[in-house]
Amino acid sequence: MIGMKRMRSNAMPTTCNADDTPDWRSAILADPSRVLADGELMNALLGVRHDGNIADLNAAARARLQSEITLLKAANEDLQDMLRGNLAAQASAHAAVMGLMDEPTLAALDRRLAGHTATTLGLEAVRVCLEGITALPRAIAILPAAPGLKMTMLGEMSERLGAPDPRLSGPIYGVQASRVASEAVIALEGRGFSGVLCLGSARRDAFRPSDAADLAHFLARILERRLEALLPR
Repeated sequence: MIGMKRMRSNAMPTTCNADDTPDWRSAILADPSRVLADGELMNALLGVRHDGNIADLNAAARARLQSEITLLKAANEDLQDMLRGNLAAQASAHAAVMGLMDEPTLAALDRRLAGHTATTLGLEAVRVCLEGITALPRAIAILPAAPGLKMTMLGEMSERLGAPDPRLSGPIYGVQASRVASEAVIALEGRGFSGVLCLGSARRDAFRPSDAADLAHFLARILERRLEALLPR
């Protein structure tokens, strides 16, 4: 314009601040039709792929909802199957444990622990290590242990779950030691005896430090009662 000085071309550019950013939200709210009329933009915003120029928003919403419902139904069915399986396994395990109360002798209790109980619980081996007892003839599951074994394995704790102690797994599990990937060790204490119950599994994730050990403790308490009745005084 006449009378105005021309600005020099090498003038420093002005700094752009946050206030210079277009207010897209206000613009869209003021005139939503500018966005709704743009099919390509709506497809990009909603993640809808459509061959035409206009996106069928209701159909897309229904499709997403149906997909979510399908996933929820599948997850619910998996959860129900898992719960049914857990209840069945728990009932079977409890029956197997309670069956220990019927064994009339230490030899019979030993055979049941090594065979039926281990198989029912899905374990590689079950061992009951008792400090200071006399070794049973041809025993598999009920073994004598040196004084202090419980303290060595558990300290002041009542349980330990996780990988087996390589120093002790051989003497405890014998030829099955190489197949034991995780174990639950539970303290045993009764009239005239002290020791540990060792449950060895071939699965690495069968016994983890974060797991609950309710069933293992239940088995330990049943064993304590039966051992008190069967061990010589």
